[in-house]
Amino acid sequence: MARTWLNANTMYEDFPIYFRRPDVRVAEFDALQPAYPRLLVVTHMLAQVKSNGLPESDYNDSLLPLDQMLTVPFRESSNGLIAVIETFAGKRTYYIYLTPSFDADAFVDAVRRGFPHETLEHEVEDDPEWRLFRGYAKDFQFP
Repeated sequence: MARTWLNANTMYEDFPIYFRRPDVRVAEFDALQPAYPRLLVVTHMLAQVKSNGLPESDYNDSLLPLDQMLTVPFRESSNGLIAVIETFAGKRTYYIYLTPSFDADAFVDAVRRGFPHETLEHEVEDDPEWRLFRGYAKDFQFP
């Protein structure tokens, strides 16, 4: 089932930080964790940013196709689950929990081919306890 998005923003280290995440309640974590033990972190180095580190408005609007390519495969929970998308200090970072069988390298390579003028870095790590998401939930008081 596709989820709705929650949006929030606050200040962190004197800069604005924006979050977008699916409407997953902290109470759901224990049930979801076993299916998604790996964490994919895709960092997009934003090419056009304001002095506060947020993307220029027109540039941000132009990134919709890239955002869709990074998020659509996870609208349904068969491949993985987006934990949080963070925009801060000239970067947009996608944190996505994956099923063990999802080929993260091939996925990110396809995104890079589709958007050769954007700079994307990625890493995959084991996080079966969802330390990253639980940390965000605690630090930024996710419901």
